[in-house]
Amino acid sequence: MNLPEDIILDILSRLPVKSLLRFRSVCKPWCALITDPYFVQMHLSRSLAINTNLILILRKYPKFFYVDLDVCQQEAAVELDCPFKSPKGYLIFASSNGLVCMFDDDGVVCDSQKYKVYHTFLWNPSTETHKKLPFTPIEVPVNARFAYVAGYGFGYDPTTDDYKVIRVIRFYNAGDNGYYLIPEVKVYSLSTNSWRRIEDIPFLDTQHRLGVFVNSAFHWIAVCKTGQMGLGIVSIDVKDDVCREVPLPDSVDDKFYMVIGVLGGKLSMLCNFTRVCVELWLMKDYGVKDSWEKQFSIEQQSVLGYFD
Repeated sequence: MNLPEDIILDILSRLPVKSLLRFRSVCKPWCALITDPYFVQMHLSRSLAINTNLILILRKYPKFFYVDLDVCQQEAAVELDCPFKSPKGYLIFASSNGLVCMFDDDGVVCDSQKYKVYHTFLWNPSTETHKKLPFTPIEVPVNARFAYVAGYGFGYDPTTDDYKVIRVIRFYNAGDNGYYLIPEVKVYSLSTNSWRRIEDIPFLDTQHRLGVFVNSAFHWIAVCKTGQMGLGIVSIDVKDDVCREVPLPDSVDDKFYMVIGVLGGKLSMLCNFTRVCVELWLMKDYGVKDSWEKQFSIEQQSVLGYFD
């Protein structure tokens, strides 16, 4: 019996990725259907909605292993066949929608300058597809004394249906009042397979190199350049290439250890007031200061040490 195509689509979109990879060999129409971008997006949207097709990737240097969280009876992690080979292995720094962004743990020296640049890769362990990003050198200023990677990040931008990688290089040069910063920021777009340079990023120092991607912008905890000097949250919007400070709630300041993340698609902040309490905040309406809402507070002394 021949089923209507919309019924076949609905059935196939409910299946795990491994089954779909096998079913591509059933016939040419099925192969074309399963690899069609519309179906891929449909399958992804359904997986996100019902929280399925979850895989935990573990690293035991230099190998990678995975645990299928949808298979309750899985007894041990299974080794992944990493398509990239390097004597020193690779580091995964972010993932989005099943796509993993990673770089080699070796790096290459850029031109005649002694600055290391890491090759970046995208890898989908479920579909066994991968891509090496084009190499982009560090544009070292003539008066730079030293430099290193200050920030990086990876995420999916639904407004443009595109995946973005960002790299922030921090150069220092001795000025009249001590060392000052010369930043270099580059953004990679998967749709164009190219890097572009962003100019004039006004923040001094990121406290965590890995950026959090939400609302089409990368976020870091940083020493802000505008306003009073102190820790805050800065963002780089990949739509307009503008760097902004994200306002903190009035009830908190920079006198705590801060970690940011994404919870339910919202920007979140974990505040560790050492030996006092740990609070989790959620920004319900992005960019609106008054929309920060405290989700819970932990004050058990026996637990607080684990948040250090």
